[in-house]
Amino acid sequence: MDRRFFVIGGVAALGLGVSGCSTAGLLDLSVSGGDSEIVTGKVLASVNRLRAAEGKPRLSSDRNLGRQAREHAEYMARKGRMSHDNFARRMKRWNIDLPAAENVAEGQKDAAGMFEAFRRSPKHFDNMLVGDFRKLGVGVARDRNGRNYWVMGLSG
Repeated sequence: MDRRFFVIGGVAALGLGVSGCSTAGLLDLSVSGGDSEIVTGKVLASVNRLRAAEGKPRLSSDRNLGRQAREHAEYMARKGRMSHDNFARRMKRWNIDLPAAENVAEGQKDAAGMFEAFRRSPKHFDNMLVGDFRKLGVGVARDRNGRNYWVMGLSG
């Protein structure tokens, strides 16, 4: 496979202003943090709905991918910036199957805003549709100013 799944550039465009986007036709993703299993379940349902519309196989929730995503969201919240720092090392440490990708965002107030930001970004949209991916994990963390940092991990 010649495509690399290290999403390094283009995430800055996901900053502010996305949380007000319409989510017509999507499941209710109004959860804004809190119970990560609820957030993951709602995001997973929306990603699977998107994948079904494109003829792609369903993803399942993965505990290690979710834990890694939450840990990285907390890291970004502490640093106050989005990053893909140490992506390959984190995948190895958490025994995440490759290929893998990670979409990150900041500032969206809820999971619907995060999903919509990824849906509207060509590279992040493509990551959600990679046919080799079978697993998904979502993490969110809030910084001391109340700003959310989101991570969606996908893997084979």
